Amino acid sequence: MIASNPAPRSWVDTNELNSLLDSPLPIPNGAESDDSVHWLPLEDLHPHPLNRDLYGPPETEPDAEALLASIRSQGLLHPLVVAPFGSSRDDSELDGSGSVGPWQILSGHRRWQAARQLGWERVPCLIRRPPDEESRQRFILESNRHRHKTFTQLMREADALERLLTTQARRRRLNNLQTASTKAAESPDRRNSDDRTGRTDQIVGRLIGLGGKDRYRQARAIWSAAQTGDPRAVAAVAQLDQGSKTIHAAHKDLRRRDRLTLNFQPTPYDVWHFRHDRAYGVHHPGSIPPGIVAQTLHYYTAPGDLVVDPLAGGGVTLDVADAMGRRCLAYDIEPVRSDVRRNDVRDGIPLEAQPADLVFLDPPYFTMLADAYPDAGASRTHLEGWKRFLRRLAQVAFEALRPGGYVALLIANQTEKHLPPGYGYLDHGVLSYLALTAAGFLPQRRISCPMAGNYLPQQVRRARDEGRMLGQARDLLVMRKPRPDQITPDRPFHADPADGLESAPASSSPHPSPTASS
Repeated sequence: MIASNPAPRSWVDTNELNSLLDSPLPIPNGAESDDSVHWLPLEDLHPHPLNRDLYGPPETEPDAEALLASIRSQGLLHPLVVAPFGSSRDDSELDGSGSVGPWQILSGHRRWQAARQLGWERVPCLIRRPPDEESRQRFILESNRHRHKTFTQLMREADALERLLTTQARRRRLNNLQTASTKAAESPDRRNSDDRTGRTDQIVGRLIGLGGKDRYRQARAIWSAAQTGDPRAVAAVAQLDQGSKTIHAAHKDLRRRDRLTLNFQPTPYDVWHFRHDRAYGVHHPGSIPPGIVAQTLHYYTAPGDLVVDPLAGGGVTLDVADAMGRRCLAYDIEPVRSDVRRNDVRDGIPLEAQPADLVFLDPPYFTMLADAYPDAGASRTHLEGWKRFLRRLAQVAFEALRPGGYVALLIANQTEKHLPPGYGYLDHGVLSYLALTAAGFLPQRRISCPMAGNYLPQQVRRARDEGRMLGQARDLLVMRKPRPDQITPDRPFHADPADGLESAPASSSPHPSPTASS
């Protein structure tokens, strides 16, 4: 099964960190090796915990099935590398069957798992005797140097390397304190220099294959933010693991989030042109430009105010509010990030979010994106159900706001599909206006927020050929809950009962939560 024994791994000197820049990861001198192949019982082999910490369970590896099939048909082409748990044991303790154990696996965790799945009793192993636990960990890192890794696995390796190199540097400093000649080896003006070749970030960046210190520092910033639970960083790590984002792009997105506090410029007009910005929110079909939220918070809230988003989606409102010094609570029927709490807005806004200073609403635009939203959501209802949903949404917002608080509802017209017979478009802005005023809100402003219109060239050509206009109209309706000293008509408008938007006094009890039918 094994044609020949592989050449024994060399153990290199690691007295100086500088030597690490262009050399393989070292394993300290003093470790002993055994070039003989021993067939050891699987029951005596145990995985090293560092391997799982770095790469996860062997059975979850993407190539686990392919490796299993290869070993089933070809056998094990390379032996595992193991070390005894007790440092005092030597080969003389092995009996003829190699049954003395236990042994700790240093290299070959995936092969070990495959052998277990195949029901093998023994596997071929080479024995190494690293002098300490630090040496074992370095062996594991070096053994996996050339495997394909995700961003998460690379950064876990980086964490382990930094711990090891920090320990080594501390040990060297202690030695330097005892050796005057070592102190003189480095001039004072370079002792803390950032361009010194032995800096840990440069070393680790090279060892894990992320190039120079700048790229590694970007990766480290993303990873550190993700470890604190930053939803944008967590989402960026997931994209990096999938290969759908670069480290530079992810780092750039994280840095851009500061512009709302450092360089914010309010727009003094009622037409707001903003594009999407990946620095705010995570990927979601209903993602909106953060500039719209930022302008709304600027004009209708103050620092420290409570902003509530009961239809949070990817969390753009959360991130913008955080950047602008507003408190924010966010909810969604199917949360996609940990700081968005689960709640169906039709059941009301939780008491913990009341009284709010501003409620930001970005509902699904009826059936325009129905396929991208949950089956239980309002986007899969019929037109009358949609009108009832808007009315319920307005009532929920009214109840959650303090007197004098604002509601801001972002809505677009529907022009392309799912229109009732004979309709050229559905004016969701008008329907929303009627629902809000029926709940008792006082209109403050209607702001045009045109959509970016990311139509494909063929869609534009087809629209021209057919004499159609492509929809870009979108409006932000801002209304205010009356204060007690303000006079509010009992019935602010008169609607056609056929619209399902009959007006009602603001003090009336909320209707039962409508059921969104498909």
